[in-house]
Amino acid sequence: MSKVVALVCILLTGCFGYNSSAKKWSYFGDTLLVLGGGAAITVDQTSKPPACMGAGCPLYTSPISGGLIAGVVLASAGVFGVILNATRPSVKTSR
Repeated sequence: MSKVVALVCILLTGCFGYNSSAKKWSYFGDTLLVLGGGAAITVDQTSKPPACMGAGCPLYTSPISGGLIAGVVLASAGVFGVILNATRPSVKTSR
């Protein structure tokens, strides 16, 4: 499953942004990655149980969870794709 996610991230982050039309679709995919990452972070942060402050608390639980990491990876892939598309020159495809 992680290979599929990595492939989708690579395809949506500007690997096909070689002309004007392809760049538009790549920007669309990059925007979806950034929004999906923000949504994953939001869902992860709003669905946490309240912190235990009493004496009978369970062992330590990390504030960093899988949803937070996935959201950061998606959002950073989208930002990287926007930068990649903005700096890549357009190629003329018509002859």
